[in-house]
Amino acid sequence: MSIAESPLLGPMRKSMGNFTVYTLNGMNIVRSKAFKHNDAKTEKQLIMRTRMTLFGKMYRTFNSIICLGFPERDERKSPQNMFVSVNFTTAFVMVDKTPVISYPLMLLSKGSLPKVQVLDAGIDGDGITIRYGADLSFKGLHATDEMVACALLKSGPLLITRQIRGHHNPGTIQLKYPDLQADEVTCCYVFSRSGDGKKASDTVFVGVNG
Repeated sequence: MSIAESPLLGPMRKSMGNFTVYTLNGMNIVRSKAFKHNDAKTEKQLIMRTRMTLFGKMYRTFNSIICLGFPERDERKSPQNMFVSVNFTTAFVMVDKTPVISYPLMLLSKGSLPKVQVLDAGIDGDGITIRYGADLSFKGLHATDEMVACALLKSGPLLITRQIRGHHNPGTIQLKYPDLQADEVTCCYVFSRSGDGKKASDTVFVGVNG
């Protein structure tokens, strides 16, 4: 609210734009009001809103992984910006005209390192074990690379393991969770990072078998 006492304006009343003006006890009172907000609800706009809501949920779930997965980015962009950018048009399928996250299409990392070659993955009494190719003669692979694996369980926990690639071929990485059953796993991923943390590979979705 503003009070105007200019003798040049004299008594004032009515509205203009988002201002309402009236006179009280010889003073001009100016109040601002919120601009009218048009809550557009076209099909395209609703789809966009749904996508952004899903991105928010996925970021909250995977933020600790996403912060590792996008080191090769413009300094003006955050890992969250990159996560949305690389997934916005590709990580969804439409179900009854509603966008739904496709876990096999979603990327938690993106970069210039070679994709991890997943040989197989399975569940045993200790958790999820992933075997991957680690032939260091392959261009871009180094023993000092870091392997990052994660799995989201339907009950809520996000399992995470980080380890050095090493010299053994094939290599193995394990997400420990005793007595885990295959139908309890929502999704599982693996990617690699350079030893200095400045590069990453694209995420690989891992299908796990009981």
